[in-house]
Amino acid sequence: MHRSLIRVLIIWIIIFSAIYLYFNTKLEPRITVAKQSLVSGEVIIPRSWDGHYYIQGSINSYPVIFMVDTGATVVSLGTEIARRVQLPKGRPANFTTAGGVVQGEMVNDQTIEAGGIVVSGLQISVGLPGDMALLGQNFLRNIDVIQSNDTMTLRLRQQ
Repeated sequence: MHRSLIRVLIIWIIIFSAIYLYFNTKLEPRITVAKQSLVSGEVIIPRSWDGHYYIQGSINSYPVIFMVDTGATVVSLGTEIARRVQLPKGRPANFTTAGGVVQGEMVNDQTIEAGGIVVSGLQISVGLPGDMALLGQNFLRNIDVIQSNDTMTLRLRQQ
């Protein structure tokens, strides 16, 4: 009786572990490895399961995954990413976020790339928790942002 109970318990642990692993991989955000179309000058980003749009990019050539945040005033980074990117010290600043006021820094004159679109000379706020990286309006106002159904299109403006 004792051995059969242990066997059943082991079988259930294996089943639940398999289910967990399956859903854990399915629920990862869909990160777009965006390739900018040379003809159209646009990047199409699919909506992730969590309702956000994610895109691979870089800060000063350091790879970063950005969440597109049309409500963020500036490109914003978590302190851990800023450390890995080796951003210089910025000037102290307070930021109002959905979670309240956060103390951080403003770092000037940085180059941001997202999906092949490059914008230089931007300010970056540093002070978000952990590994967050938000692609804010100071980047997005340089391009056209079109959201339709479950896609977001970033399009270079015609000069």
